[in-house]
Amino acid sequence: MQIPAQNTSDLPLLECSPPLFQVKVTETTKVAVLPDGFKSFAVGAVGQAYSGLTIDVDAGTITNARLTTSAADVTAALSIAAGMQAACLRFDAKANSYTFIEGTKYNFDKTMTVDLPSAGFYAFVSASLTVPIPTIYAQARTTNSSTSTTIVYGGGELELGVQTTNDNSITCTKKESSNAAAPADKASINIYFDIELKTKEEKVKKGEIKYKYNAAAVVDVRTLLPLYAYD
Repeated sequence: MQIPAQNTSDLPLLECSPPLFQVKVTETTKVAVLPDGFKSFAVGAVGQAYSGLTIDVDAGTITNARLTTSAADVTAALSIAAGMQAACLRFDAKANSYTFIEGTKYNFDKTMTVDLPSAGFYAFVSASLTVPIPTIYAQARTTNSSTSTTIVYGGGELELGVQTTNDNSITCTKKESSNAAAPADKASINIYFDIELKTKEEKVKKGEIKYKYNAAAVVDVRTLLPLYAYD
Protein backbone atom coordinates (compact mmCIF):
# COMPACT_ATOMS: atom_id res chain seq x y z
CA MET A 1 0.00 0.00 0.00
CA GLN A 2 1.36 3.42 -0.98
CA ILE A 3 0.08 6.43 0.91
CA PRO A 4 0.93 10.04 -0.02
CA ALA A 5 0.59 12.42 2.91
CA GLN A 6 -1.67 14.59 0.77
CA ASN A 7 -2.78 14.65 -2.84
CA THR A 8 0.44 16.12 -4.22
CA SER A 9 3.57 14.56 -5.72
CA ASP A 10 5.91 16.76 -3.68
CA LEU A 11 5.02 15.16 -0.34
CA PRO A 12 6.33 11.91 1.19
CA LEU A 13 5.35 8.47 -0.02
CA LEU A 14 4.80 5.70 2.52
CA GLU A 15 4.77 2.02 1.55
CA CYS A 16 3.58 -0.25 4.35
CA SER A 17 1.97 -3.52 5.35
CA PRO A 18 -0.42 -4.90 6.42
CA PRO A 19 -2.65 -2.78 4.15
CA LEU A 20 -5.92 -2.96 6.11
CA PHE A 21 -5.62 0.05 8.40
CA GLN A 22 -5.73 3.83 8.20
CA VAL A 23 -2.45 5.76 8.28
CA LYS A 24 -2.11 9.45 9.08
CA VAL A 25 1.09 11.31 8.18
CA THR A 26 1.58 14.76 9.72
CA GLU A 27 4.46 17.01 8.71
CA THR A 28 6.57 19.11 11.07
CA THR A 29 8.33 22.17 9.70
CA LYS A 30 10.80 22.57 12.58
CA VAL A 31 12.29 20.15 15.11
CA ALA A 32 13.28 22.09 18.22
CA VAL A 33 15.54 19.74 20.21
CA LEU A 34 17.92 17.19 18.69
CA PRO A 35 20.84 15.15 20.05
CA ASP A 36 24.27 16.78 20.01
CA GLY A 37 25.86 16.86 16.56
CA PHE A 38 22.59 16.72 14.59
CA LYS A 39 20.83 19.50 12.68
CA SER A 40 17.40 19.57 11.06
CA PHE A 41 17.40 18.61 7.38
CA ALA A 42 14.56 20.14 5.36
CA VAL A 43 12.96 18.27 2.46
CA GLY A 44 10.24 19.51 0.12
CA ALA A 45 9.66 22.49 -2.14
CA VAL A 46 9.53 26.09 -0.98
CA GLY A 47 6.37 26.55 1.05
CA GLN A 48 5.99 22.81 1.58
CA ALA A 49 9.31 21.97 3.28
CA TYR A 50 9.28 19.76 6.37
CA SER A 51 11.98 18.29 8.63
CA GLY A 52 9.94 15.70 10.50
CA LEU A 53 6.91 13.44 10.21
CA THR A 54 4.52 11.91 12.71
CA ILE A 55 3.06 8.60 11.51
CA ASP A 56 -0.06 7.30 13.23
CA VAL A 57 -2.06 4.12 12.59
CA ASP A 58 -5.65 3.62 13.71
CA ALA A 59 -5.22 -0.01 14.79
CA GLY A 60 -2.56 -2.66 15.24
CA THR A 61 1.13 -2.09 14.54
CA ILE A 62 3.27 -1.53 11.46
CA THR A 63 5.10 -4.72 10.49
CA ASN A 64 6.89 -3.33 7.44
CA ALA A 65 7.08 0.23 6.16
CA ARG A 66 9.35 2.26 3.91
CA LEU A 67 9.19 6.02 3.57
CA THR A 68 10.49 8.06 0.64
CA THR A 69 10.70 11.77 1.39
CA SER A 70 10.39 14.69 -0.97
CA ALA A 71 13.66 16.00 -2.42
CA ALA A 72 15.85 18.05 -0.09
CA ASP A 73 15.63 21.81 -0.42
CA VAL A 74 18.63 23.65 -1.90
CA THR A 75 20.17 24.71 1.43
CA ALA A 76 19.83 21.26 2.96
CA ALA A 77 21.28 19.54 -0.11
CA LEU A 78 24.36 21.79 -0.01
CA SER A 79 25.03 20.73 3.59
CA ILE A 80 25.73 17.14 2.54
CA ALA A 81 29.36 17.68 1.64
CA ALA A 82 32.34 15.38 2.15
CA GLY A 83 32.28 13.78 5.59
CA MET A 84 28.58 14.56 6.12
CA GLN A 85 25.44 12.43 5.98
CA ALA A 86 21.68 12.81 5.70
CA ALA A 87 20.01 10.61 8.31
CA CYS A 88 16.81 9.93 10.23
CA LEU A 89 16.09 9.76 13.96
CA ARG A 90 13.07 8.19 15.62
CA PHE A 91 11.78 9.58 18.90
CA ASP A 92 11.06 6.79 21.35
CA ALA A 93 8.35 8.04 23.70
CA LYS A 94 8.94 5.33 26.31
CA ALA A 95 12.66 6.08 26.56
CA ASN A 96 12.06 9.82 26.05
CA SER A 97 15.01 10.04 23.66
CA TYR A 98 15.95 9.75 20.00
CA THR A 99 17.40 6.68 18.32
CA PHE A 100 19.28 6.56 15.03
CA ILE A 101 17.67 4.69 12.09
CA GLU A 102 20.31 2.50 10.44
CA GLY A 103 20.19 1.95 6.69
CA THR A 104 18.70 5.33 5.73
CA LYS A 105 19.62 6.15 2.12
CA TYR A 106 20.20 9.60 0.64
CA ASN A 107 19.35 9.09 -3.01
CA PHE A 108 20.72 10.60 -6.20
CA ASP A 109 17.53 12.65 -6.65
CA LYS A 110 18.07 14.12 -3.13
CA THR A 111 15.21 12.18 -1.57
CA MET A 112 15.68 9.99 1.50
CA THR A 113 14.52 6.40 1.86
CA VAL A 114 13.88 5.22 5.40
CA ASP A 115 12.78 1.83 6.72
CA LEU A 116 10.32 2.54 9.53
CA PRO A 117 10.21 0.07 12.43
CA SER A 118 7.03 1.51 13.95
CA ALA A 119 4.62 4.41 14.04
CA GLY A 120 5.79 7.56 15.79
CA PHE A 121 7.77 10.73 15.19
CA TYR A 122 10.73 10.80 12.78
CA ALA A 123 13.18 13.68 12.34
CA PHE A 124 15.28 14.17 9.20
CA VAL A 125 18.76 15.36 10.08
CA SER A 126 22.26 16.02 8.84
CA ALA A 127 25.41 15.16 10.77
CA SER A 128 29.06 14.24 10.50
CA LEU A 129 29.77 10.65 9.50
CA THR A 130 31.61 10.25 12.81
CA VAL A 131 28.89 11.68 15.07
CA PRO A 132 28.07 9.58 18.19
CA ILE A 133 25.00 7.45 17.40
CA PRO A 134 22.00 8.06 19.71
CA THR A 135 20.47 4.74 20.75
CA ILE A 136 17.92 3.45 23.23
CA TYR A 137 18.88 0.68 25.62
CA ALA A 138 18.41 -2.93 24.42
CA GLN A 139 18.64 -1.93 20.76
CA ALA A 140 21.32 -3.65 18.67
CA ARG A 141 23.91 -1.53 16.86
CA THR A 142 26.27 -2.67 14.13
CA THR A 143 30.01 -2.56 14.77
CA ASN A 144 32.94 -3.09 12.43
CA SER A 145 36.59 -4.04 12.46
CA SER A 146 37.99 -1.03 10.59
CA THR A 147 36.91 1.85 12.85
CA SER A 148 35.57 2.50 16.34
CA THR A 149 31.84 3.24 16.60
CA THR A 150 30.65 5.65 19.30
CA ILE A 151 27.16 4.89 20.63
CA VAL A 152 25.27 7.09 23.08
CA TYR A 153 22.52 5.61 25.27
CA GLY A 154 19.84 7.10 27.47
CA GLY A 155 20.03 10.62 26.06
CA GLY A 156 23.72 10.86 27.00
CA GLU A 157 23.78 8.80 30.20
CA LEU A 158 26.16 6.20 28.78
CA GLU A 159 28.67 6.45 25.93
CA LEU A 160 30.18 3.32 24.46
CA GLY A 161 33.08 3.35 22.00
CA VAL A 162 33.65 -0.04 20.43
CA GLN A 163 35.61 -1.68 17.63
CA THR A 164 35.25 -5.43 17.10
CA THR A 165 37.65 -7.92 15.57
CA ASN A 166 35.07 -8.63 12.84
CA ASP A 167 31.83 -6.96 11.74
CA ASN A 168 29.27 -7.63 14.45
CA SER A 169 26.49 -5.98 16.45
CA ILE A 170 26.37 -4.94 20.09
CA THR A 171 23.50 -4.53 22.53
CA CYS A 172 23.59 -2.65 25.82
CA THR A 173 20.81 -3.18 28.36
CA LYS A 174 20.46 -1.24 31.60
CA LYS A 175 19.82 -3.52 34.58
CA GLU A 176 18.36 -2.97 38.03
CA SER A 177 20.59 -5.57 39.68
CA SER A 178 23.56 -7.82 39.09
CA ASN A 179 24.74 -11.22 40.26
CA ALA A 180 28.33 -10.02 40.19
CA ALA A 181 29.60 -8.94 43.59
CA ALA A 182 31.57 -5.72 43.94
CA PRO A 183 35.28 -6.14 44.72
CA ALA A 184 36.05 -6.38 48.41
CA ASP A 185 37.58 -2.90 48.66
CA LYS A 186 34.91 -1.14 46.53
CA ALA A 187 31.32 0.01 47.13
CA SER A 188 28.71 -0.40 44.39
CA ILE A 189 26.68 2.64 43.26
CA ASN A 190 24.07 0.17 41.97
CA ILE A 191 24.33 1.07 38.29
CA TYR A 192 24.47 -2.00 36.03
CA PHE A 193 24.73 -2.58 32.28
CA ASP A 194 24.67 -5.84 30.31
CA ILE A 195 26.75 -5.46 27.12
CA GLU A 196 26.72 -8.32 24.61
CA LEU A 197 27.95 -9.01 21.09
CA LYS A 198 25.62 -10.85 18.71
CA THR A 199 28.42 -13.21 17.73
CA LYS A 200 29.71 -13.96 21.20
CA GLU A 201 32.74 -15.89 19.95
CA GLU A 202 34.16 -12.64 18.56
CA LYS A 203 36.03 -10.15 20.72
CA VAL A 204 36.11 -6.41 21.27
CA LYS A 205 39.23 -5.04 19.63
CA LYS A 206 38.91 -1.67 21.31
CA GLY A 207 36.36 -0.53 23.86
CA GLU A 208 35.65 2.42 26.15
CA ILE A 209 32.75 3.23 28.47
CA LYS A 210 31.82 6.69 29.75
CA TYR A 211 29.04 6.96 32.33
CA LYS A 212 27.44 10.29 33.26
CA TYR A 213 26.38 9.76 36.86
CA ASN A 214 23.98 11.81 38.95
CA ALA A 215 26.25 13.07 41.74
CA ALA A 216 23.28 14.18 43.84
CA ALA A 217 22.06 10.59 43.96
CA VAL A 218 25.45 8.99 44.59
CA VAL A 219 26.83 10.05 47.97
CA ASP A 220 30.23 8.36 47.57
CA VAL A 221 30.90 10.23 44.33
CA ARG A 222 30.20 13.56 45.99
CA THR A 223 33.14 12.87 48.30
CA LEU A 224 35.35 12.65 45.18
CA LEU A 225 36.08 8.95 45.52
CA PRO A 226 37.26 7.35 42.25
CA LEU A 227 34.82 5.31 40.16
CA TYR A 228 35.52 1.79 38.86
CA ALA A 229 33.77 -0.65 36.57
CA TYR A 230 33.68 -4.38 37.27
CA ASP A 231 32.12 -7.50 35.73
